[in-house]
Amino acid sequence: MTDRPHEPVLIWERVMPDDPSIPWLREQGFDVRLGQPNRDPDYRRHLEADFIADAKGCQGALISGGIRVTREVLAALPGLKVISKIGVGVDTVDVAAASELGIAVCNTPGGNDAVAVAEHALTLLLALRKQLHVWTREYLQGGGWRTPRVFAGGLDGSTLGIVGFGRIGRALAQRVAGWNVRVLVHDPLARDLPPGVQAVGMDELLAHSDAVSLHCPALPGDRPLLDAAALAQMKAGAVLINTARATLVERSALIAALDAGRLAGAAFDVFDPEPPAHDDPLLAHPRVLNTPHVASWTWEGFFGRRQQAADNLAKVVRGEPGAAIVNPIR
Repeated sequence: MTDRPHEPVLIWERVMPDDPSIPWLREQGFDVRLGQPNRDPDYRRHLEADFIADAKGCQGALISGGIRVTREVLAALPGLKVISKIGVGVDTVDVAAASELGIAVCNTPGGNDAVAVAEHALTLLLALRKQLHVWTREYLQGGGWRTPRVFAGGLDGSTLGIVGFGRIGRALAQRVAGWNVRVLVHDPLARDLPPGVQAVGMDELLAHSDAVSLHCPALPGDRPLLDAAALAQMKAGAVLINTARATLVERSALIAALDAGRLAGAAFDVFDPEPPAHDDPLLAHPRVLNTPHVASWTWEGFFGRRQQAADNLAKVVRGEPGAAIVNPIR
């Protein structure tokens, strides 16, 4: 047990009983306060006012993706030193405002999340090509069987377009190496491409890819990367995989392309908002395969990310080096 003062810190999202990061923070001498989602079992809306009320007086806050930390939220929390985000993406935090206010923003880039997400993207791609969204348990229980109206496909001889070639995009390319799959990538920052991977412009990638998998950050202002015009450029009969951010794809344009049969299918692991409404048209669309944001949802990854986020928080609050800080702070 440390002899340092008990600095107050907030853990906002719901804490699981097996989470070791909470007792670890307490052993470090922190005054750990649990947010509204932990005190109210039915809490769902993640209101900014509730977050501000809980974070008042805290020097650090550990969050996941359930709350948007806007400029107004940050300005209402004098004394806050760090927002420690679980996961790699920090698009739910106004990073520019945090920098101006001298608040560090941390993420958790370590672990095997890239591999887990790449595996999930590949699984969704294979599932679409093998028509597993058609050949479901319910289909068989209802007396369904194979039919010449629907044939499965494969990846052999196809072209995979990967948008964003960071850790996840590279891991996906690595996993299809040796599968007789041509890999095109679009990422202006990508360097040192592995053998067999070709960098192309976005237009060329969309026009020539039998499958497009998104692994890039959200665009500023949540502008869609794939709007109606971009989706119209995609190869007829192609499929789209999105394990990145829901706002990258214009929903209405995607549904129109699926309805028209220009796209053979789509798979989504991300939604906006999350969880999606029960009547979200993507959930019921016959050409869409959905999973509930579980691409990196592994036991080891989940608790490993929380522990890294707790470690980031502790280091910043105490002025120690080594935290995964993503923003310049004054």
